[in-house]
Amino acid sequence: MSFRERLTRALHAAGLRIAGEPGGRAANALTNLLGLGRIERCTNPTCTDCAPTA
Repeated sequence: MSFRERLTRALHAAGLRIAGEPGGRAANALTNLLGLGRIERCTNPTCTDCAPTA
């Protein structure tokens, strides 16, 4: 995982932890503005990249 991706994920996680979903959206706006990208939440429960593993 690249430094940029780690930073983006860390900022998104912090936004979610601090303010919930609005914080995640704010973090996405900030990282997008900085050119780091966005974290999108997948809504497919069987997605092999996103689905929780038991």
